Amino acid sequence: WYWVDPNLGVSRDSIQVWCNMTAHGETCVYPESQSRMVIPQFWPKRGKAEPWFSDFAGGFKIRYVEEIQMSFLRLLSTKASQKFTYYCSNSVAVYNQRDKNYDYAIRIMGDNEHEFRSEKIGANNIDDGCKERKTNSYTVINVNTRRVNRLPIIDFLPRDYGEAWQHFGFEIGPVCFS
Repeated sequence: WYWVDPNLGVSRDSIQVWCNMTAHGETCVYPESQSRMVIPQFWPKRGKAEPWFSDFAGGFKIRYVEEIQMSFLRLLSTKASQKFTYYCSNSVAVYNQRDKNYDYAIRIMGDNEHEFRSEKIGANNIDDGCKERKTNSYTVINVNTRRVNRLPIIDFLPRDYGEAWQHFGFEIGPVCFS
C-alpha cells in the first residue's frame, strides 16, 4: 500500500493505492468501501423500463477517489483493467444457456459513460457461472482496455431480476492502471 499524489500538488490530496509490482507495475485504486459490494438480495422491477443500478430504490453509483487524482493517474497509464463479480440466484448475467441467447446480458458503465456490453467483452474475459440460472452462483467479468478513460466502472444495468425467486448482488474490484 502506498500514498501517491498523481497531480503532484500538495500532499493532503494524496490517495491510497495498491502497487502490484508482480504484474508489470500496476497502480490499483479501490472503490469506496460503501459502494464496493452489495450482498445478493431481491430487487423488484418497476415498470417496463430497464434502469441502471444507480436508479434502483437503494441503488447507487460506484464511487472512487477524487476525479482530479483519477484523471492524472490515467494520463500516466496506457492500459486499465477491472473485475466485476455479479452474484446471482436463478438469474442470468451474460449468456442464457436455456434459451441460447444474450437477451439478459448485463451492461457495465465506465467513468466516461461508455457502455461495455458484457456479451461483447469476450469469452476469455468472462467466467459465466450464472448462465444456467442456478441458485447461488456468480459471473466474473474482466474488463481490459487501452482506452484508460473508460474505467473505472461506475454503474451496471442488470436485466434478469424481479421475480420472487431471483436475487442478485455484486462486488467490484480495484481499477488497475499500467
